[in-house]
Amino acid sequence: MTKGLQLIVAKLQGLCGGLQPLKMLGFRKNIGGANMTFGEKLQFLRKQKGFSQERLSQQLTVSRQAISKWELGESLPDTENVIQLSKLFSVSIDYLLNDNICSEADIPAVQHNTTVLQDKFHSTIQLVIGFICSAIGCAGSITLIVLSTMIKVHVEKKRILPDGSVQYYGGGDILGYDFWKFISEYRLQALLFICIILVIAGLAIIWVSKKTAKTKS
Repeated sequence: MTKGLQLIVAKLQGLCGGLQPLKMLGFRKNIGGANMTFGEKLQFLRKQKGFSQERLSQQLTVSRQAISKWELGESLPDTENVIQLSKLFSVSIDYLLNDNICSEADIPAVQHNTTVLQDKFHSTIQLVIGFICSAIGCAGSITLIVLSTMIKVHVEKKRILPDGSVQYYGGGDILGYDFWKFISEYRLQALLFICIILVIAGLAIIWVSKKTAKTKS
């Protein structure tokens, strides 16, 4: 930073009541996704919560000058104050102290937990879809079976002749109960096919979901 720029910043600090250097205002964060220091994170969180340095110092029972030094990177808080800051801003200590972590999502443990939760969610969704498909297919098939026992259709019957040969008769004037004749007469082959496909697809989805969950666990 040149001497002239330093003078400008110093004047701005005097006018604005302790304005931090330009890099402390988040410019470093915005340039190529650079890492954030503890001071930058503290200032970001404080402003995000609408706290002044004075108010934050009251919350932590420290001086305003201590807050200013922390944000400027001139010093670091002790363990107790780091814990209080973590609780106050609802962030982890890892986020506050590790410059390589720019958000809670960057913490390895959080990333792992997020991945596990996403996998469980996707597995649950797959199981639900599988059960729904199977249930619809089974319900449709059972409905067709029940209807075939309630609605008479034209059927063929057979009888054994004295010479041992088989003779088929009926089809036009004889009514009876027959599942396949019922499906054929009312042209329900497509519906039956869809029901069977739904059952098979649902069972396949359930099997794949459970196998995937077992593999990842």
